Amino acid sequence: MEQQLRQLEIKPNKVAFQAAIAFSLYTLALVFIFKLLNIDTQDEHISVPTRIISMICSYVPFILAILYAQTRHKTELGGYITFGRAFSAGFKVAAYSGLFIAVLFVLYYKVLDPTALDHAVDMAVEKAGDNEKAAKGAAMMKPYLAIFIGFGAAMTYTIFGLVLSLIGAAILKKENPAV
Repeated sequence: MEQQLRQLEIKPNKVAFQAAIAFSLYTLALVFIFKLLNIDTQDEHISVPTRIISMICSYVPFILAILYAQTRHKTELGGYITFGRAFSAGFKVAAYSGLFIAVLFVLYYKVLDPTALDHAVDMAVEKAGDNEKAAKGAAMMKPYLAIFIGFGAAMTYTIFGLVLSLIGAAILKKENPAV
């Protein structure tokens, strides 16, 4: 009974929100660090080790943020957590992170570094090569590209977070035997 009351009182929103904000700000800082180090993750000719390192720097902290929220919520509940509660905590981190990263990417491309948006358009035009329609389409997308990049990042992190939340919940669940 006490565990059920505790679950009704304690929600994972606060810890999920904090983890998502921290991860989103980390992601924005990572974008600036990569730019400072002249690492262009959009370049298709980037070396394999550099691509692997950039993926590790992007996704390992995301995995850790989800696991942190799930284990922290489990601790708040007294060491017991249902699969649903663990999944909810992790998925909220993923959804909030997706939303915050989308907003931060739009802010980054529109305000903080508009030259990065120009570079992305130039890369798309270069990739189009001799295909005049594709090059013209890439140039026409420029006003909307920041929004599409933000939306794509939001969807990627949310779907990836959904899978991670399911895995984390399966691992961390621990039912209270007294209930």
